[in-house]
Amino acid sequence: MTDTSSNNAAIHPRNIRMVIEYDGTNYVGWQFQINGVSVQETLETALATALGHSVRVLAAGRTDAGVHAKGQVVNFFTNSHLPTRAILVQTLRRLPEDIAIVSVDDVPFDFNARCNATLRWYKFFLLNRSIRPTAGRQYLTHVYGKLDFDAMEQVCDLLAGVHDFRAFRSINCQAVRTLLTMRRPRIQRFPDGLITVDYMARSFLQNMVRIMTGCLVSVGRGRMAPAEVALMMEDYHRPVEAVTLPPQGLFLYHVYYGDEPPEGTYPDDSGHPLFPLAQS
Repeated sequence: MTDTSSNNAAIHPRNIRMVIEYDGTNYVGWQFQINGVSVQETLETALATALGHSVRVLAAGRTDAGVHAKGQVVNFFTNSHLPTRAILVQTLRRLPEDIAIVSVDDVPFDFNARCNATLRWYKFFLLNRSIRPTAGRQYLTHVYGKLDFDAMEQVCDLLAGVHDFRAFRSINCQAVRTLLTMRRPRIQRFPDGLITVDYMARSFLQNMVRIMTGCLVSVGRGRMAPAEVALMMEDYHRPVEAVTLPPQGLFLYHVYYGDEPPEGTYPDDSGHPLFPLAQS
């Protein structure tokens, strides 16, 4: 078996980890696409100029078109001798305003942003009011009508634990492993009509968070019963009421590497993203 780490180490003596945040509105997603500009392409172009050589960046999560990130983690190999602070500054100045670098540090050569992640935290922002939003509309999904939060909490109970989530994924999802362990989702409500839903798992399937949140909303509106969500995990059939919500309200919030919060807890945060919402 070839030791690729040793071979790469001889060529690229440094492994760099970055934490980045981005507004995904103008991108086709994280990963390279032939039909538009991706976050990965934009970041790698800026890094190549800053470092003086091309790099390939590996991310903890492949966010879809229109999905945002506050805590995306990436790593790449370089032979540059620039200090980490200089890498941050030189790369940031070459990035558009909708992508920012939060931190840069040297990490052991075997660190892999994707494979070493032990827990991923996604947060979905919903605005529950009769009038569609204007300010911040690209960062949330509008949900009209009265919601049954007791029924939605029942769905959170059902989603917690080890389940086969194959019914909660895009038809284009190519993942082989669909048996995943999900921490109990958390629903928070705020006076201005904002609702946040938090999800934590080691990995997620394509569109899984958007479909789970679609199920929550459908149950809240009375279009699905909690038992129908449980049935999705038993017979792997997805009913038409289990809609895929738009991507605008979804954020990759944080990625953990052995420093995850205790089971059953979520870190304290305000729930609001980085924009003011009009009062309902």
